[in-house]
Amino acid sequence: MTGTVPESLTTAALLGTARSTPDFASLHTAEAAADLAGDHASALLAAVALESAFLTAATVPVVRDLPAPAPDDDRPVLPGAAAERLRALLAVRSPLLDEWFEVAARFRASHDIVVDLLAVAATDAVHRDRLVALTGTRGRWVASRNPEWVDLLPPDPNDETAWHDGPPARRRRWFEASRAHDPAAATAMLAASWSSHTAGRRAELLALLEVGLGPYDEELLEHALDDRSSKVRAVALDLLPRLPASGFAYRMGVRAQQWVRIDGSSLTVEVPDRLDPDALRDGLGDARAHRAEDLVAAAVSAAPLSLWPRPGGGSAPLELDIDERLRAALTEAWGVATARQHDGEWAAALLRCTSAVDVSVARVLPREVLLTHLRQAPAARMLDGGLLAALPAPWPHDVAEKVLTALYTTLTTTPVVRDVLALLAHRAPFDLADLLADAANRTDDLGRLHLFASAADILTLRKTIHEELS
Repeated sequence: MTGTVPESLTTAALLGTARSTPDFASLHTAEAAADLAGDHASALLAAVALESAFLTAATVPVVRDLPAPAPDDDRPVLPGAAAERLRALLAVRSPLLDEWFEVAARFRASHDIVVDLLAVAATDAVHRDRLVALTGTRGRWVASRNPEWVDLLPPDPNDETAWHDGPPARRRRWFEASRAHDPAAATAMLAASWSSHTAGRRAELLALLEVGLGPYDEELLEHALDDRSSKVRAVALDLLPRLPASGFAYRMGVRAQQWVRIDGSSLTVEVPDRLDPDALRDGLGDARAHRAEDLVAAAVSAAPLSLWPRPGGGSAPLELDIDERLRAALTEAWGVATARQHDGEWAAALLRCTSAVDVSVARVLPREVLLTHLRQAPAARMLDGGLLAALPAPWPHDVAEKVLTALYTTLTTTPVVRDVLALLAHRAPFDLADLLADAANRTDDLGRLHLFASAADILTLRKTIHEELS
């Protein structure tokens, strides 16, 4: 194909159509040019325009190899009713989406909705990975061929291109994938590039060490304690106490032993008037201006729990004779240490001694210990939102019914009642829906009626979701 108008037409145009008759036979558009109406001059101009448009817009056919088809996905196809349910839940960003994805994990999306789900995933970072997983091998195959959907694909931790050259969001995703694949190697990558990141980026990436936290992170976290940014130091001070075998925990343990004295059945504290530079570096400077018990609590919360006698014996700290103000500070500190170190025995002891613990401590409780406590608790103590929030679904029927009874006999619609009722709706056995609906029908308070009716609707919808995915 030539990129210019034939010379015969140029000559005819220069000499004039009265002296030279234009010949359209050599044109790519000869057929169309032959049908042009009008005098010779008009036909010549129209033919040139037609040929120019063809030469500008046309392309030579290119032979391309067909891509390899998407690998097979052996999972069963998502039932039609469940697919429609997913559309409805996504449209309103329903809090039931997490549960839906958990129940639907064994299914794959039908091919006809793969593109729709990928389009949603492109704008929904919260559910992106689970939507892509639902589309399966076909979805990943399609996404890899659309430049706008490349970021939907899970990063390859063995390909460092995104880490070195990608934008911040892509670098973060790559680091998360690398952290899940090989946490020690990911930390080494971050340490090698530490000085090239802004303070905000250092704090953000350092916080990602929480997933897979281990001894291999200690060196970088210790280095972060000397960072000029208070945000970076704060992240390091949050993560280091979760490593009870670290040098940081050892230093805090030494201070706790020096400041806390156990003499028989009594416990007293004595703190220095001035803190040394190492204590200030370890984050105790913020507590320096406060009461002595605050300073001690800061050290105790970061020290290994193995420092103290195990709960249950007469010499265990929780059973000692302690000043009430000091007891409150130390109990809270031991609770923080318990949550950080995931010590179920200490969590059970704290619950036994205080009857109520923070939700972070409650989540460490062995399930049977938590259930026994709830079953033995008086009705007035059943609306402990922290304990109930720590009890994952499904709740045993007797515990759920006991909570419902406590809710029904409570005469107000306080935030605690609303929160506990929401937990009940998302974690109770499905057959409790009728009791919730009955509770709504038996009240004259419109606020309570709405709360109970909404909870019943949620429980019924959850039941339907499970049936559609069964």
